[in-house]
Amino acid sequence: MKKIVWLLIFLCLITQTQVFAIQENHNHLNIHIKKSKKQPEKVFKLNPFWESYNDELLNGYISDALENNLDIKIAQTRIKESEAILGTVNSQRLPKLSINPSVYPYKTISRWTGLYASHNMLYFPLLLDWELDIFGKLSDKVKSSKYEVQISEQDLNITKLSLASEITASYFNIILNDALIKNYEELISNLNETIKLKRQLYDGGLISYDNLYTTEYELVNKQNEYNSFLKKKEILLHQFAVLRGISPENNTNIERSTISILKLPFDINTPIQSDLIYNRPDVMQAELGLKKAAIDVRVAKKMFLPSVNLNEMIGYEALRGSRIFNWESTVYQLGAGALLDLYTGGYKMANLRYNKEVATEKLHQYNNALLNAFCEIENALSSLKTDSDSYDGFYKAMQKSEHYYEVANTRYINGTGNRIDELDARRQVLINENSMYTAKICTLIDTVDIYKSLGGSIK
Repeated sequence: MKKIVWLLIFLCLITQTQVFAIQENHNHLNIHIKKSKKQPEKVFKLNPFWESYNDELLNGYISDALENNLDIKIAQTRIKESEAILGTVNSQRLPKLSINPSVYPYKTISRWTGLYASHNMLYFPLLLDWELDIFGKLSDKVKSSKYEVQISEQDLNITKLSLASEITASYFNIILNDALIKNYEELISNLNETIKLKRQLYDGGLISYDNLYTTEYELVNKQNEYNSFLKKKEILLHQFAVLRGISPENNTNIERSTISILKLPFDINTPIQSDLIYNRPDVMQAELGLKKAAIDVRVAKKMFLPSVNLNEMIGYEALRGSRIFNWESTVYQLGAGALLDLYTGGYKMANLRYNKEVATEKLHQYNNALLNAFCEIENALSSLKTDSDSYDGFYKAMQKSEHYYEVANTRYINGTGNRIDELDARRQVLINENSMYTAKICTLIDTVDIYKSLGGSIK
């Protein structure tokens, strides 16, 4: 009997394979998945690029952020979610064991008396159902789910890299804002003293009103700019707290370095290999998505094949409850069967077309991720060169203005110059210094963008 059952299953499989081949040729659905030697999966490890700036305070802030940031926690939770889904998919490859106690009431009529009698058929079976993964349908589903876990892991890596870059850039902007506020306070004090002196000269008829008005108008502009920097300071500190997973309330007095000790982590002429973009987590994620889509296409194609199940039942069957667990009431069944869908309303064909289109979409996404990665690194390199040149230019301009201020101060001390000229010279030093500081921080942030665009490392 068992030989007959297995023979029927084998014939059914052959028939369905032929039907599947006919459907594939008729609808021109040809997708070939190349089977080659398995290559080791790329593993992303976040490189602590922020340590190259030699700032222990920054290192501590990033460590806190990687531990407490809520976006990090969300990404970690999504990994656990995908792992749980993998568990549900993987469990489909294992046999299912269940128990199904049931009662079936029925009536009979006596052939002798013609009277009806009520009875209950009692069942207490232990059922086993196991889908045999002959065609690898379940194995492919597991592979697809494993790719989903890896994609979720790359989501976490993307979040970590983005967070570390944002923390570093925000930290530098806070330092820049501090330096600008300090200089603007001196600028405003300088202008107030200049206006006081010019007003005396104007009252004495020694200068025109235009001269006084121009300085007063400059003071208004500098005061407005100073107020905007004060506002920006609070916003930057609040955002910095949120990035570290801390409430911005009463957390604005953070320790930070000064702008004068910040240095570039590498020389701007350092050769950088653009193929490092393949180490980016978003590029790895796009590649994993493409592999998963190919597996999903294969799963959709195998849906045309039958499902082969092994069924076993062992338990008790009796007409009376008192006999339910007797040895004479024991029943046992073992069998196998193939489930073949003859008509599903076009669902399987539509599902196959859908997965093919998804695979095409993932291919475009992968190419787009590469293009964006190349664009980001090229933009960062261009910005670094431009901002570095600006920094060098402003640095030279500040040196000249400092020399001019020394000359004006010497003249004032020796009595050959006046206080207003000395104040004007000092303001020019502060203005050039502000421009130099801004260019310096822009250059530093450009290096952060380069690290980010290359996945956290330039080597």
